[in-house]
Amino acid sequence: MKTRIYLIAIGLCLSIHTYSQSLSSDNSSNIPGSTYYSLLYTPGMNMRSGAETIVTLHKGITTLEDKYIGIRWFSESGFPGKSAGITARFAKYALIDLPLDYFSVVLGHEYFGHGSRYREFDMKNIHYGFSSPPPYGSGGGEATHFGSAQISYHQLLAIWMGGVEIHPIINRNLSLRWMTSNEMNYREASQYFWSFQIQWTYILDTPEDIFDGNSDNDIRAYTRYINSQSTYMDPETLKMSVKDLKSKMMLNAANPFIVYSLYSILKTYLWDGDISNEVPAISLGEFQYLPALRAGFTPFGIEYHLENYFRYKGTASLLDISYGDQTFHESWGGLGIEVRNIYSPRNFSFDVSVNLWNQPGVKFKSDNAQIDGKGIGGALAVKGYYDIPDMNLPVSLVLELGFKSIGFIEGYSLDSSPIFAVGIAVRH
Repeated sequence: MKTRIYLIAIGLCLSIHTYSQSLSSDNSSNIPGSTYYSLLYTPGMNMRSGAETIVTLHKGITTLEDKYIGIRWFSESGFPGKSAGITARFAKYALIDLPLDYFSVVLGHEYFGHGSRYREFDMKNIHYGFSSPPPYGSGGGEATHFGSAQISYHQLLAIWMGGVEIHPIINRNLSLRWMTSNEMNYREASQYFWSFQIQWTYILDTPEDIFDGNSDNDIRAYTRYINSQSTYMDPETLKMSVKDLKSKMMLNAANPFIVYSLYSILKTYLWDGDISNEVPAISLGEFQYLPALRAGFTPFGIEYHLENYFRYKGTASLLDISYGDQTFHESWGGLGIEVRNIYSPRNFSFDVSVNLWNQPGVKFKSDNAQIDGKGIGGALAVKGYYDIPDMNLPVSLVLELGFKSIGFIEGYSLDSSPIFAVGIAVRH
């Protein structure tokens, strides 16, 4: 409990500091840039394209909701009007907004999280089940594979962690959009918050007896299998227990975007009756900067991330420095760089992402004897947007090309593979 309070305090301090810095900073570097909402197709519909597609579909539906339903229905100049407006907006949020925002994350968790790993390993007969989202139901989901499959220990771990793996991908996507445009929409903030909250409570509410099969879930199974590979199966001598994993995940509270998302929901939307607000950031000369800390799942154990978000005029970038927990392997980690709008000639815009890592090898064979990709690896991808001229809507064509070597990056296949995505986007 003390650790949880301490890390939440870090996140609050980061947020308060960035707010105070933003009030006195020069806004010359806050020039908004274009951000694209894309519907993407990739073979197997992987997590990266799935996360972007979910964010885009959510954006489209919520934009229509606000256009036709609205968020202000009468004058709120006096106390009675203001009270009625807040009450009406709360009812709209609870009955209309929350179910969609919550379900979009659960859909990503099951279909583009677990499901993408099932598809990656060529498993058939995949079944998805969903209950009604809050407040109409529990909001849970299920992705199940029926039949036998010959997969390795690392592939099995990738399946179990696939659901929670997609949550930070959705949230990174949203964070980069906000940094690019310098605008946080309250419905995107709601999607971000529930993406964080669902993963957070799923982990913290997990029963800690990993050998009780009557209440199994992804977190318990992940913990059990990663210990079993190291031949630690005695409950008294586990190298990493569920309790240990929960403690490591407390780091995720040190994230100013969580506080900003709550501010956008509670203040911007519920209290003010507005749709969006600016994104405060620390001023570093002509750059704007926001840091975030988190811990993520990998087939090798937990990986700690320092995510550094930068904004410079119409360009946003993420420098992700990661370091692997030493419980099961020594000296592993990586570096990732993603830049939005790195180059924007007429009718075009380009994003680029580069990843480098030093990791333990990946086991692909069912006998777990063969290890591939140990040591240095990397990935490079370039995504291009072509803005179709003479259109009533700002529609663009999207193409992403690249290559990834054997190794683990969130949202990509474990094996070496080309990176390919094609789709259509709307420029905002």
